[in-house]
Amino acid sequence: KIASISYVSAVVLFVGKIFICSATTFGGYVYIEEEYADHLYSAAGPCVLIFIISYFVGDMFLSIFDMTTSTILQCFVADDEMFDGDECYAGHELRRWVDDFAEAERNIVAGR
Repeated sequence: KIASISYVSAVVLFVGKIFICSATTFGGYVYIEEEYADHLYSAAGPCVLIFIISYFVGDMFLSIFDMTTSTILQCFVADDEMFDGDECYAGHELRRWVDDFAEAERNIVAGR
């Protein structure tokens, strides 16, 4: 359970970083073209700088999201191993979603 959800989480984080960088760089490009187009030879230099800075800022925020996701997942697994059935602290919807995800993973691995 942990490995498959961690893999999906890593993909989501990568896509999130690329989206944050792209959206910020596009916004910066539009602003530079509107306000400073006649003062600059090219907007490429500032856009590269914007991309790099936005990557590091997005990485910091998404690393907090990653840590939160991992913590919740580990707490869920510990709760599932320590308690049975209705004694779990995890909600029914969360348990059902993780069980469905685990079943789908088994089907993919088995080639069905």
